[in-house]
Amino acid sequence: MNEDDYPKAGLQRLFQKDANSFVLLHKDGKAVAFQSDQNGNVNIVDRQTDVDFRSTGLSLLDEGWKCVGPGLEYGWLFE
Repeated sequence: MNEDDYPKAGLQRLFQKDANSFVLLHKDGKAVAFQSDQNGNVNIVDRQTDVDFRSTGLSLLDEGWKCVGPGLEYGWLFE
């Protein structure tokens, strides 16, 4: 991660449930649920807007999801 990524890293979090299931949250109220296969292919399962970053993140943790970082490599999913 270079210095240009530091501001972006504070704006989003990547959660993982099992080997292939992920949720990417952004502080501006966006969430993307997706699955990734062994080849790195991404299949978007759901997109939501107007989600609360903090409460959604805490709910995911309560449901057994693990925060695995900012997920900058998946930031393109918000576009």
